[in-house]
Amino acid sequence: MVNIHKRQMNKEWKRRAGRPIIAGITAGMLMVHGVIGVLPSQAHAEASDVSIRNWYSYQRITVPELKPSWTAKVDNYLNMNETYVGVNAIAEEGKVFTFAGSKLIALDATTGKRLWTYGKELTPYITYQSGILYGLTIDHKPYALNAKTGKAIWQSGTSTWIDTYNRTEALVPTVDTLYVIKGSTTFALDIQSGKLRWEADEPLGEGNGTEYLRESNGVVLRTFFVQGALTSLQLNAYDKKTGKKLWGHFGQGEAIQIKDGLVYSADYYSSILENDESSPERKWKVNAYNLKTGVLKGSQEYKWTMPGDPPYVNGYGGIFSNKDKLYILQGDAIAEYPLTSSNPGTAPLRTFHRPYGENMVWLGVTQERLIFKNGNTGELTGIKLANGQEVQWHGDAPVSQIDVYGKGMYRAQRNGTLLVLNMMSGQSVFRVSTGGDLHNTTLKTNGMIIIQTEGKLLGVKLPASLK
Repeated sequence: MVNIHKRQMNKEWKRRAGRPIIAGITAGMLMVHGVIGVLPSQAHAEASDVSIRNWYSYQRITVPELKPSWTAKVDNYLNMNETYVGVNAIAEEGKVFTFAGSKLIALDATTGKRLWTYGKELTPYITYQSGILYGLTIDHKPYALNAKTGKAIWQSGTSTWIDTYNRTEALVPTVDTLYVIKGSTTFALDIQSGKLRWEADEPLGEGNGTEYLRESNGVVLRTFFVQGALTSLQLNAYDKKTGKKLWGHFGQGEAIQIKDGLVYSADYYSSILENDESSPERKWKVNAYNLKTGVLKGSQEYKWTMPGDPPYVNGYGGIFSNKDKLYILQGDAIAEYPLTSSNPGTAPLRTFHRPYGENMVWLGVTQERLIFKNGNTGELTGIKLANGQEVQWHGDAPVSQIDVYGKGMYRAQRNGTLLVLNMMSGQSVFRVSTGGDLHNTTLKTNGMIIIQTEGKLLGVKLPASLK
């Protein structure tokens, strides 16, 4: 290696030493011919102040690439600075409903053919129930359309516009009522005519309501972010017919279960107040209230001890129900309990180890797996309920959007591809080139997936294994 290096240095020295001779000869030749020539000066590239190369990259996954059956241009709502966030595309019964030129359009999910167009300058929000589409005009008046024909059924004369900075917006159709959520205000409209039945606001919410709304036995439940000694959730109940507020409980979250005239709700506030960094003792409390009156009928405490030495972190995480089980995140473990129990000191049926890593957010339970998301990267990790085994799903580029339908995990990536995995086996199935960096929810209907990327939709036929 040393000799090679010396030879390279000698060659470089000779090359540099020969430059003045060649330049002199060239200049002499120019003068002989009576031409005054000016040689170009040597150019130097400007040096950067900082230059860092990142050699880390995802391992490329070799998998069949499927071609889209069709592509359609639509309005782009994927600007990261977009102030309005709505549900601007849905797929139902073999059709895709979305917006182009601020008009609502319907596409055949198999062919991409446009079936009909409705309205102009519409608010980009749409939802569906039993063959009917529900949306909002530019001035936020709800409307209803026949999803097959695009013909208007009704348009409400009531504007649901609320001028709040951090507004939550949602349309929630039920059997006989269309609820419109705007921040901390709830509008209830007759679903057959669009006529406003009632409007109710939670003033302590100051416009900060959630998307949660649930009907049960003539009662409407909603949650809000309310400022007290600390900001916490508040659970309210309203009479379905009149909108009259029946009761409200500060610190209570959405209903875990509604059964036998009781609504079961986790107490978020008392657990925060009781938190003591010097004590390892922790507990969640679930309260049972009379659905109609809000009277407390009972409580169930779930206790655990934090491992290690003080100071102890708060140790409180998510609390979810799935089928007849309750799952509580307890520090580094997830405990499983019977959903309803009245026994003090109830021990968990079993526990699972929480996935390792900082900023792991618990999303819930699906496909018999506890699902966690890394808050920094967006990557998902699962814990199998059958045996507690940790499972991970990997792509070959940073993630933009992940959606799960049955066994299929649809991973839209920041390199312009959608990678599809079998969630149960972890194996990659196929990929699609999307040509986009940002993606919205991947939709699924009638054996097709609909990929939403910047300014376009792509329809892809699913293989039989994922239909």
